[in-house]
Amino acid sequence: YERQPILQQALSLPSGACASICSFCSRMKRGRLYACARREGYNVLAMGQHLDDLAESFLMSVFHNGLLRTMKANYTVEEGDLKVIRPFVYVREKDLRHFAEQAHLPVIAENCPACFEAPKERHRVKQLLAAQELIFPNIYNSLQRAMKPLMSRDRTGMEARHGHPVLLPGLEKSLDENGEQL
Repeated sequence: YERQPILQQALSLPSGACASICSFCSRMKRGRLYACARREGYNVLAMGQHLDDLAESFLMSVFHNGLLRTMKANYTVEEGDLKVIRPFVYVREKDLRHFAEQAHLPVIAENCPACFEAPKERHRVKQLLAAQELIFPNIYNSLQRAMKPLMSRDRTGMEARHGHPVLLPGLEKSLDENGEQL
């Protein structure tokens, strides 16, 4: 069991240093998990994100950053010593919940300390997707097909590393690190 005051750390940063509490928290939690895996001698870390999580991240990236990006199904961390896998990327949240209930496993509700005060962006995107699913019942199948190339690329394809432009197959123009045309 490990603890880290992530929300307090984010709130103590200078104004403007933490544009998104969600991305800050995500990076901090991931770093803590990497450190724990290394300390315990593991070389693979299995994460529990599911298709709904990836779809929400994808839309948040499009809406807020103008980037076609989502979580990777699997990747090796930059240091090369740890592989991260997400075995549930093609499984819906409701199916995992149903399985957990049938198997009498605990289902953990939203536990984000920043979300207790008011619904945050992920919650709004989740509501948006639920509303659209009523109109377009196959929306998650469509999003899965759209995200599949993004989940398997080393880079998301719409961003550059270290300021070098990226040219995607089928894309006519190069983009800079902000996704702007060069």
